Amino acid sequence: MELKFYYNDKGVPVQWTYAVRPKKQVFFKNWRPKKHNIKVIGLTNEKENDRLQQEILDDINRKEHPKKEKLTGMYARRTNWITTNI
Repeated sequence: MELKFYYNDKGVPVQWTYAVRPKKQVFFKNWRPKKHNIKVIGLTNEKENDRLQQEILDDINRKEHPKKEKLTGMYARRTNWITTNI
């Protein structure tokens, strides 16, 4: 099973895949890819490859693993009260 994805790099489609064994690990909800897990297909320039890997990784993390928003107002106080009074 070969998973192939496309990334738009300034109007040029770049094909990439995950370099992970086993491939089913990609579908685990708590798995986060690292830079070395991203393999750009058909690119030999090291600097360009590193730049694209970082851009793809940032895009994945922003879309699939967004930062959690901190609770404010009465919700923040309620959770702090629960944790301090147990």
